[in-house]
Amino acid sequence: MPRPKVTESFRDQMRGFPFSQILLICLVRFAEPIAFTSLFPYVYFMVKDFGIAKTEAEIAKYSGYLSSTFAFCQFLTSYNWGRFADRHGRKPTLLIGLTGSICSLLTLGFAKNYYWALAARSIMGLLNGNVAVIRTMIGEVATERKHQALAFSTMPLIFQVGCVIGPMLGGYLSGKESRFAALRPLAEAFPYALPNIVVSSLLFTSMIVAIFFLEETHYKHKYRRDYFVEIGDFLKKVLFGVETKVRPWQSRKENVDSVDEETALIDDDNENQAQNYDGTNNDSDSSIQSVPNMISRRTSKALIRAYSLHEEGDIEEDKESWKALLTPHIFYAVVCNFIMSLHLTVHDEFLPIFLAYDVAKDKAGNLISKFPFKIVGGLNYTSEDTGRLLSSTGMLGIFVILVVFPYVDRHYESLPTYKRFIRIFPVTYTLTPFLVFLADHKTASMVICYVFTCFKTLATSISFPQILLIVHNSSPAKHRAMINGATISISALARCAGPLIWGYIFSWAQEYQIAWAGWWSLTVLALLAIYQSRYLRESSDEDEEENQTQSLQNDSTE
Repeated sequence: MPRPKVTESFRDQMRGFPFSQILLICLVRFAEPIAFTSLFPYVYFMVKDFGIAKTEAEIAKYSGYLSSTFAFCQFLTSYNWGRFADRHGRKPTLLIGLTGSICSLLTLGFAKNYYWALAARSIMGLLNGNVAVIRTMIGEVATERKHQALAFSTMPLIFQVGCVIGPMLGGYLSGKESRFAALRPLAEAFPYALPNIVVSSLLFTSMIVAIFFLEETHYKHKYRRDYFVEIGDFLKKVLFGVETKVRPWQSRKENVDSVDEETALIDDDNENQAQNYDGTNNDSDSSIQSVPNMISRRTSKALIRAYSLHEEGDIEEDKESWKALLTPHIFYAVVCNFIMSLHLTVHDEFLPIFLAYDVAKDKAGNLISKFPFKIVGGLNYTSEDTGRLLSSTGMLGIFVILVVFPYVDRHYESLPTYKRFIRIFPVTYTLTPFLVFLADHKTASMVICYVFTCFKTLATSISFPQILLIVHNSSPAKHRAMINGATISISALARCAGPLIWGYIFSWAQEYQIAWAGWWSLTVLALLAIYQSRYLRESSDEDEEENQTQSLQNDSTE
């Protein structure tokens, strides 16, 4: 087992947890998967109504293009949105992303042709870098290490919940025959406008709440006065009687006045020392008390960041950003995140297809597949069978994040836990194609399929928040948004390229009756991630330097 942490209760772990800001971030994050997945139930019928597909088979192809263009455009721009957030702040970037999502959803809902809809999905990807910014904000809000893993676990939790609600809205509200009589003229003219209007309203609500109550977390821009937050503080005090805390820009002014006063006292003391240098001796106690207290390296860095009026040039900043990204332990953490996104996307995309394939039998009724290497066909699952499988394991994922993950995080470190749980992936991928040999025993095949999928869900729910935390903690503070942006960018590339590449691999493998080839290629990817995890570490150079300084201070105190 991984090296245990110091055992503490759940109450101790949650003491001081930043509930309010994490809740606001989750509200913004919650709207994102709803916007992304609400398209899935009606995309087939939308493409069919556009008339661009000449045959029914082509509908799936054009639907795939419409679904993947968002990920591709997100790949192109997430890195730049991360840099934008580092330069101008997290909150403005988040609000721009929400505005872009609202515009793209309304454009999609009122689209009259396929290219209009394709442009709408592209706009959503190009103007939305919120996932990277939200990751960075979570790490900057949950500053205590005992809170960070739980805070990062809200990302996959909120995504899974949103992925349940989004398709429900899209399926229930789309179509020409609206369930609401007053909206039938709108539904007849624009069959897919209503779900997008509702989702846009949710995004707009999230944006309004974020404007007035979400705090800036950037180490420098949080000292910039936010008039909207001050209005929000006033509303909380008037409506709910909540006493608001002192904001950073307010405390900064007080600190500046205090520093100026302290500097003046020090200057006076230095002048007195110069006057007494002619040989007059002062009282030793007074001399000792006149010496100002030493400040730590961490405090001095914070003061420099807060009060410095000089900024490095853009070229120098870009060089530092790329240098930080290419640092070995950061680079390998980003690559591990990419590999995980790639094989998880391919698994989630092609497992339902594999299960839905007909059972391959010869004329005598015997399985064509022969153990171990001749594998063809699937398990002949219906859409209801697959739906029950995916929904039940999705609920398991929510349970794991809410119940199991907090226990694991309290007792074990992030990096050893990540290394332990990613070993489940190659095992499940290797064994999955052999389910075809149980095709004649539907109950047994279904039970084992549930077991495989549950283990995969367990591994995902535990290891994915850990790799997010590792990427965040191993990155320098001033480049974290950029690095998170690069991480999201290449993850989007994985979600875009994975289905396209492995679609050909799985089709080729079925054609030549070696269906194991597609699944075992995922095994190779998972093993590669296990190998590269040897180069990961949990903290940045700054954090390690601070920890060493703190350790030395503690030793000297003892």
